[in-house]
Amino acid sequence: MKTMQEIADELGLARSTVSLCLSESHRHYRISAATVQRVRDYAEKVGFVPNRMAGKLGKDQTPPIGLIINQDGSFEKSAVALRYAMNRLHEARRDFVIQGFIGGRLVPTVRMLKGLQVNTLIMFGLFDESIHQERENYADSGAFKSGDLNKLRALLKDVDFFSVDYDFPVPEESADNIYRMGIDRSHTRIELMEELAAAGKGNFMCQIDADEEEDLMARKLIFDRRQILRGDFTARDEFDIGRHYAEMVLRDFSHLKVRTVLVNDDRIAVGLIETLTARGVKVPEELQVIGFDNLQDAPYFRVPLTSIEVPVLDNTRRVLDHILDRVPLEKNTINRANIIWRESAVL
Repeated sequence: MKTMQEIADELGLARSTVSLCLSESHRHYRISAATVQRVRDYAEKVGFVPNRMAGKLGKDQTPPIGLIINQDGSFEKSAVALRYAMNRLHEARRDFVIQGFIGGRLVPTVRMLKGLQVNTLIMFGLFDESIHQERENYADSGAFKSGDLNKLRALLKDVDFFSVDYDFPVPEESADNIYRMGIDRSHTRIELMEELAAAGKGNFMCQIDADEEEDLMARKLIFDRRQILRGDFTARDEFDIGRHYAEMVLRDFSHLKVRTVLVNDDRIAVGLIETLTARGVKVPEELQVIGFDNLQDAPYFRVPLTSIEVPVLDNTRRVLDHILDRVPLEKNTINRANIIWRESAVL
């Protein structure tokens, strides 16, 4: 990362002017708005973040580790892993800073933590590195927005970033210095559907993205677009999405002879099951339901929920082994998902 002096030299300004432009102190001096914006735009382009911890860290102190929480997705599944990380860092006497983000604001979060001299970041919660669009019915903005990729690349030049719940595959346009640990959700779903079909539990309704439709149809895992759970509705939360999906299931599952419903979040599955059972459909006798994330409460739902589990805790252990004990760690680790079978669906 460039120094403040290097930025000043390249812009033809005094170092003190650059320093003032990057803080709110410029308001008290006669520095033009154009100069302030020019300095800030250039600093963002090269990934420079002013040191907001100057004078707070002693010479012998190690910078804190940043624990980032993606609050857009089903973060609950990461709660145990986050608590483990906090306890282990405390035992190792390593300082840490916890910061959450929502609405695709990963880049501002990384920038803020770098200002605290954090150069090691662990992200909890789903990290889908592709760019998402916001849908009218529910926010699906992903971790960052269009145009943020180059900013993230610049910020991570001198930072190690660990994702313990990554959604593979890695897109062609991606950032460097990221350790990715997680599963390929699409591949996992296909494997599970093929296994269920072979056991006579096929004919599915499922929550999938548009780019998965053609593949599932080619594999003959779905044969009618009414089997795809998507729709134009407004939802308050994941439970409410499940209720809306239940209406689609109730409308079509009988004549489509659907046997199993798969959704992308345990909370969606709960809303789905609650509505189905309230309307007289027996789960799993008439219709099986499979969730995703294996939340801690999943065994205690009205119908104990079969769910797909990402080994987030194991990934967190391996990341901290690497950070604290220098155990080697591959840059990309594709885990095999665990299928936790309970009453809501069986093979």
